[in-house]
Amino acid sequence: MPAKAKLFAWVVVGLWLVAHAAQANVFVEDRREQRDANLPPFRSVGVLNHRAAGAGGTAFLVSSCHIATAYHVAFVSGRDPRTGAVEISRPRIGQTADFVVGPDPRVASKFAAKTRATVVAFGRFSRSDFKGMAGDWAILRLDDCLGKKYGYLKYARPDPDSPMPAGPLMTIGFPRSRASRPGITVENGCKARDHGPVADLVGVDCAFESGMSGGPVLERQIDGSWRVVGLIQQSMAPVDEVLPTYSMAHRNQMVYVTAFRKAIDNALRSDSRRLLAEGAR
Repeated sequence: MPAKAKLFAWVVVGLWLVAHAAQANVFVEDRREQRDANLPPFRSVGVLNHRAAGAGGTAFLVSSCHIATAYHVAFVSGRDPRTGAVEISRPRIGQTADFVVGPDPRVASKFAAKTRATVVAFGRFSRSDFKGMAGDWAILRLDDCLGKKYGYLKYARPDPDSPMPAGPLMTIGFPRSRASRPGITVENGCKARDHGPVADLVGVDCAFESGMSGGPVLERQIDGSWRVVGLIQQSMAPVDEVLPTYSMAHRNQMVYVTAFRKAIDNALRSDSRRLLAEGAR
């Protein structure tokens, strides 16, 4: 069997980040730290909440008026009372949730701004196979264009021959285990470790856990700036203890930006056409 094929010669267990609040895959040491979200790129990351379902996850501004997140964060109907696992609702364009941004640096779970977010595009997601996991993304439009105040994250346009990022990575999000801590959680310096077995999936050694789903993964550019290269998708077989090394059995997986950048472009073009039409009236 070729070496690359061996990397994926194992069975995927569909254990979702949102299903196990206390579990995570952290490799070698937990390098995450709490930061004040008053500077870019931290201030462009918030939380998508489903009040009726009592669940949510991380989301991030990708334009003045749009956010990106995971499909399984955008479409939540509730929780399984036995396992705590988040249940996915039937997806539809027009579904809404609340987006909050601007976490208070002194008071946990307090945010400065809130607006309604409406789904305008989403991937073909399923829990049961890799192709479906690569569709774990959604784009939502905000009623109030909070990106004008908080800024938005620019995304990379990788070369087609680059199946995964090569530079240092950063994750930003709101892990549930740190819900009692003010500010925002940031890890800097993790790396992409493998890719596949289908396009648009990348394994990383960044620490993932419940609540971080849908958060951005950024790569440091040559000029020192940070650009989005993916969003946090899931952990394979999450465990409680810190793992001694990265392994395929406990892979932390992101959806590569190549899966959803066209949807962002299309959403922006749609907004531009709408504004031009309104201006012509």
